[in-house]
Amino acid sequence: MTSQPTSAYHWVMTVQTADGQFNTRSAIVDVPATVSRQQVFHFVLEQFKETYDGPLTVLFFDLQPNQL
Repeated sequence: MTSQPTSAYHWVMTVQTADGQFNTRSAIVDVPATVSRQQVFHFVLEQFKETYDGPLTVLFFDLQPNQL
């Protein structure tokens, strides 16, 4: 089996919890060519859900190639 080519992307997300807390994180993720922006969004949001209970409101999300 051959591996799919990937590209490095930098993401930033800010969420607000039900009790009003704000949290912003960012990281680099290697994304296979077949993965959509929506799939990366949900991947990132799941990381926040592992930390915070209850509903989260996404205030900001950005995904850009990690290349200048």
